[in-house]
Amino acid sequence: MSKRQKKAIQHSSKASRPDERNTSNAMTRVLQPAYTRRLRPEPEKETASCETEQCREHTAAPFALSWHALTDTGMVRPHNEDSFSFLDLGKGMLFAVADGMGGHDAGEVASKIAVETVCREMREGVEQNKAPLDLVQHAVQQANVAVKHEGASRGSNMGTTLTMAFVAGNTAYIANVGDSRVYWVENGSITQITEDHSLVAKLVAAGKLTKEEARNHPKSNLLYRTIGSDDTVKVDTFRMDLKKGGLLLLCTDGLWGMIGDENIHQVFAVEKNVKKACARLVRMANDNGGLDNITAMVAKVI
Repeated sequence: MSKRQKKAIQHSSKASRPDERNTSNAMTRVLQPAYTRRLRPEPEKETASCETEQCREHTAAPFALSWHALTDTGMVRPHNEDSFSFLDLGKGMLFAVADGMGGHDAGEVASKIAVETVCREMREGVEQNKAPLDLVQHAVQQANVAVKHEGASRGSNMGTTLTMAFVAGNTAYIANVGDSRVYWVENGSITQITEDHSLVAKLVAAGKLTKEEARNHPKSNLLYRTIGSDDTVKVDTFRMDLKKGGLLLLCTDGLWGMIGDENIHQVFAVEKNVKKACARLVRMANDNGGLDNITAMVAKVI
């Protein structure tokens, strides 16, 4: 399979597509890793990318979180356009992953702007005690504005996917645009929380492609909804209750597109340490070709 540059489909109309469903209510959908450089997590530096990893533990009643994040360029791409962020907001933890598009000095800029904007907006919103689901949706909208503005100033069609999870207490508030995913892994099962905003995902939903056919489809990189493509963007939001022993996985398609859901699940069934699990996932994606940048962020409830 030859992995081409991810592309966003540009719309002539700014309105939402009539066949897109409103997914703002809580819902889930069940679907049937390299050289790294360690960085010391520093509160003032919230964004990391390009062959980096970070880990930390966070305790907030009633649960504690153990997390680790790893990003890798892969075996084919000359540079890394993925970015990830974490932020301790006191009242909860924020996790965000973005997969940029538009080439060097565009895709990596778009993904970095997106995660930095989300961190800033979430910090301000939490301080103002805004409702969590409204807050995550607003943060993603502001990321869209920031990326769109930067692209216009450069004369670039830069864009990015963006997926994020704000964990407060025993609840995760999740938002996404594009095809970077959030999974929930618990008790021998793996559940894809987010929905991919891609053409092949629509074909799978319509029963015209199987999931395996979609992964190998020549147009699997075409997205109909991204950050930075239009002045406003429709944001999918989800609310889910967390349970001790379960974990959230945020990842780009460089991971899930190379190893698949069942293999992801098998890694977590065998490897309970979040750092080792991330490394194993990235190594597996590279062993399978590493055709795209790979980012994995795991937050485990302990």
